[in-house]
Amino acid sequence: MNIRTAKPNEKKAVIKLWEYCFDDSPNFVHWFFDTRYQHENTLVVCNYGRICSALQLLPYNISIRGKNMETSYIVGVSTWPEDRGKGYVSKLLYKSLEEMRERKQWVSILLPFNYNFYRKYGWETCYSYNLYTGHINNFFNYLEGTHIHGDIRPISLPEDLEDLNKCYSYYTKDLNGYVIRNKQDWNRILSDARIDGGDGYIFKKDNQTMGYMFLVNDQDGLSIREICCKDIDTYKEMLKIALNFSLENKKVFLQHKLGLSPLPQIIELGVIKQEKPFVMGRIVDVEKALKNLPIRDDDELVIQVIDPLLEWNNISINLKGNENRLLVSPTNKSPDFVIQISVLSQLLWGYYTVEQAIRYKKIQINNKDKIKALENIFYDTIPYIYEDY
Repeated sequence: MNIRTAKPNEKKAVIKLWEYCFDDSPNFVHWFFDTRYQHENTLVVCNYGRICSALQLLPYNISIRGKNMETSYIVGVSTWPEDRGKGYVSKLLYKSLEEMRERKQWVSILLPFNYNFYRKYGWETCYSYNLYTGHINNFFNYLEGTHIHGDIRPISLPEDLEDLNKCYSYYTKDLNGYVIRNKQDWNRILSDARIDGGDGYIFKKDNQTMGYMFLVNDQDGLSIREICCKDIDTYKEMLKIALNFSLENKKVFLQHKLGLSPLPQIIELGVIKQEKPFVMGRIVDVEKALKNLPIRDDDELVIQVIDPLLEWNNISINLKGNENRLLVSPTNKSPDFVIQISVLSQLLWGYYTVEQAIRYKKIQINNKDKIKALENIFYDTIPYIYEDY
C-alpha cells in the first residue's frame, strides 16, 4: 500500500472513483474536475498498481476570530467497494492532516457524509444553519405589508466583483470562520448555482447595491440558497422578489446559515424551521492556530489538550495576553482546564461558548478562577460559512 499525491495522468481514475461514489450530475463533475481539481491537492491510496481510495484538499483562506488562516476543505473522500474496511480512509485522513501542517494550514474543514464517522478523527460540528420549509403562500403571508423599492438583475463578473465584496464584507464583519473570497470563489459559487439551473442576483436601491442572493428552481421547489444584505427590511424585500421567481413551485426551501433567525415568528404561519448541522472543523496544530488570536484582556491560563490522533497536539500550553494578542507556549505547569481537541475546535469557531461547554460538561475544570480568562479568549461569536466544498 502506498499513500501519495496523485500523478497528472491519474485524473481519469480519480474521476471514475468520484462518479461511482457520488450522485453528482455529469455537468457538475465535468465542471468540478475542469475548474477545481488539482492533482497536487489530491491524496490517493494505491495498492497493486491501482487507486483504491482518494480525497482532495481544496485550498481556502478563512477568518478565524479575526485571524486569517489558510486551510484545506476536504472533499471527495471515496473508496471502491472492494477496498472498503481496510482502513484506507483512516490513513488518508491522517496523511491529509500531516500534509496540511506541512503547508502551514493550522485548521481543517469538511462537509461529512456521516458526522459520527469523522468525530472518531477529531473533527466536530462547527457550523450549522436554519432551514425554513413551507408553502409559498405561508412566506407571502409573513411578508404582507412588505413593499419592494429596489430592482434585481443577474450577477455579472467581473463587473460586480467590487459590489459583491463590499456586501459580503459588511455581512461577515462580526462573524467567524467565513471564507475570505477572491474572484475565483465568486465564480465558483455562481457557476455552482447555474449548473443546478439557478443564478445569482444583485439587488439595488437608488443605484446602490444593497445585497445579493442565490436561487435555484428544480422539481422539488424553490431553493433560496442565500440572501446577503445589510438590514432586515432589505432582507424581506429580497425574499419577496425571490418568491416571485417560482410561483409554479409551491414549496420553498430557505437556507439561513447564520443560525440567527431573520424571520421571527414565521413558524406561527405554518413554516417549518429546522436547525441543520453543516460543516465540521478541526484544529490541525493547536499551538499555531491559537497563536496571535485577539484577546479581550491580558490574562494568563494553562490548558491541557487531548488529541487521540495527532501526537503533536497532546500538549499543555500557557496562554497569555499581550497587547490584545495571545501568546502561546508549551509548559509543564498544572493545567487550569483539560479540553479535548474536538471541543477546543468548537470553542475556536464559536459553535459553543465557554459557558455552554461547561454546562454540557465538555471541559474539565481544575481552576474555576480562570473561567473568565478562558471566556476572554473564546468570546461569543457566530460561525458562518456558505461554501459546501
